[in-house]
Amino acid sequence: MKKYILFTFAASILLLAGCSDVLEKYPLDKPSQETFYTNAIEITRGVNACYELLDEQNGGGYIYFPIMFDFMTDICYNRGMYAIDRGDFDNKDGIIVNTWSRSYQGISRCNTMLQVIEEKSSLLTDAQIKQFKGETLFLRAFYYARMAFLFGDVPLVLEPMFISDAMQVTRTPKAQIIDQVMKDFNEAASLLPDEYTASADKYRATKGVANAYKARYALYFGMYDVAAQAAQAVMSSGKYALYPRYGDLFVTVGLWDENNKEVLFRLDFSSVIGKYHSLPQNFQTRNETGWAIFVPSQQLVDSYDCIDGKNIAESPLFDKEHPFENRDPRLKLSIVVPGERFGDYRLESHVDSALCYQYSTGQMVQNKDCYIFTQYTSFTGYYHRKFNDESYSTKNTQGDYPIILCRYAEVLLTYAEARIELNQIDQSVVDALNLIRTGRDDVKMPAFTLDDLGNQNQARLKVRHERKIELELEGFRYADLKRWGWATTYLNRPLLGRPFKGAVTDWPDVKFDENGEPVYDYQNYEPHISSDYRIVETRMFTPGKHELWPVHEKELLLNPGLGQNPGW
Repeated sequence: MKKYILFTFAASILLLAGCSDVLEKYPLDKPSQETFYTNAIEITRGVNACYELLDEQNGGGYIYFPIMFDFMTDICYNRGMYAIDRGDFDNKDGIIVNTWSRSYQGISRCNTMLQVIEEKSSLLTDAQIKQFKGETLFLRAFYYARMAFLFGDVPLVLEPMFISDAMQVTRTPKAQIIDQVMKDFNEAASLLPDEYTASADKYRATKGVANAYKARYALYFGMYDVAAQAAQAVMSSGKYALYPRYGDLFVTVGLWDENNKEVLFRLDFSSVIGKYHSLPQNFQTRNETGWAIFVPSQQLVDSYDCIDGKNIAESPLFDKEHPFENRDPRLKLSIVVPGERFGDYRLESHVDSALCYQYSTGQMVQNKDCYIFTQYTSFTGYYHRKFNDESYSTKNTQGDYPIILCRYAEVLLTYAEARIELNQIDQSVVDALNLIRTGRDDVKMPAFTLDDLGNQNQARLKVRHERKIELELEGFRYADLKRWGWATTYLNRPLLGRPFKGAVTDWPDVKFDENGEPVYDYQNYEPHISSDYRIVETRMFTPGKHELWPVHEKELLLNPGLGQNPGW
């Protein structure tokens, strides 16, 4: 008899006992294919179930993939105060456990369905066989790529496995995992359609999605020629374009726009089936009934250039009396800064701002975003606009709008960076960057010329800055800092918020280092409400240890043969 048992490794297998999905309906000692997959509808449901592990933290509490990765860096703060954000976590951390377990549950489902598709092919049309196989190969590569990046060597299993076998597996070298990931992405791209005719299927995996993720992870793993070619395949397909308004892209106006050609892949939620997230509650201001938990840092705010393309230390357009004016439009489109409107209120985060303006009444009212009202307002004095839909203030635990997992702007940046790393800096690189800087109705930054990119190192800094600004809060910063070799520097510095006392003209001056990153005189700043920048949290990144996450304790107890990563 063939092995039909689901595989998720020791601790992960134990989680299946409580699952109700079709892939976990039957006892682990019986082949579910023999009793369930009897027609195309059931096989379709099995393939659909492979998508359900895209959020590897199950959208719980203050943890959302991929957003949470930015909370582990210098640009964002999560008041949930998870140890993993600060860098002082261990192999008992729940995020480590969930990422490993849910990833292997996703891999298990994909392996099972690949076998089902092969053995029950007579129940499917040729088109269904191609699509379903392409989807499951893509999703298996999706789960394995993230595992390889986070954990390094991990067990590579490509077919269903018995529990007894799972208890004996060992880890496979990362290079071999990457080879399999690229193979799966390649085959998926060859099988998947360019697009789907039914609107309900629009955000299933397509050829473009497979190539975009191949490009992303090829970039992450230093395979720059592969990354450039895969990104080029997406760009030349003609299927994708930037959304006209950056400010609308991350809220319901853009997310539910049927004409949106920028979003390639997303994590969906639905009020129809009661599948919600609570991002509005975590993002929104205290005045708008939010909890002020997910907030941007002062480092991020200071990173937005002025509209002349120069940083705030160099630009003559920067005015300390009006520090948020004449800045890259993406600053105010991404972040709610003091003096700006969010919902029905004008944000005032100064410690003495007991009142704020309410637009519907035209009156000054009690300011719940002030420390006089509560210490649990924004710890940095700012809020995000991205993924923070104002219309959800009365239903902030019932977010049913999607989270973007992959969009066209990332593909353009991947292409540009890969070509720069290959030292193939030409007009196509300039065009890709300029499309992002000038190609929207609400974002107009100075266009680059080939001369502006200069030598390879200068061009690197340009594209790295653009990734930081364009992709903030989308979960890329953590991976970027690690792969650029910058993590030891920028993840070992305090996370800052705005000063809560004094006038903005008294704020400390900001300097920028050789990488174009803001630096501060941390020794002079107070870790509490003060007229200096506020030290919100200290961060830690230990070289030789934090490049990889540890294998979690439960897995090692059940299978010591897995071994542990260096430094843990």
